[in-house]
Amino acid sequence: MYFKKHVFVCENVREEGERPSCGPKGSPQLLAYMKKRLQELGFKDKIRVQRSGCLDRCELGPVQVAYPEGHWFSLKTKEDAEEFIQNYILKNETNPIRRLMLEDEA
Repeated sequence: MYFKKHVFVCENVREEGERPSCGPKGSPQLLAYMKKRLQELGFKDKIRVQRSGCLDRCELGPVQVAYPEGHWFSLKTKEDAEEFIQNYILKNETNPIRRLMLEDEA
């Protein structure tokens, strides 16, 4: 396996007047934060975090999906992202961060 976990962060931006999208809700900043933190923690080649196009859960955004499990999240702040890293990435636990998971996954 190339990566232990692979996280996609939606950065889609729609034109004004269309339905909401994740990009304007701060997802580029969350992506940058997560990449930096994972590099600081020594996970650069073990955990892949990358931007994605629309993940089609726009109203819940910004949204992220993590594989190989296929868990969906809505991380809205750097604090949420740090909690995600500390629990899901480092400990492979979802119970402490159920509130960050999308409802159909919780």
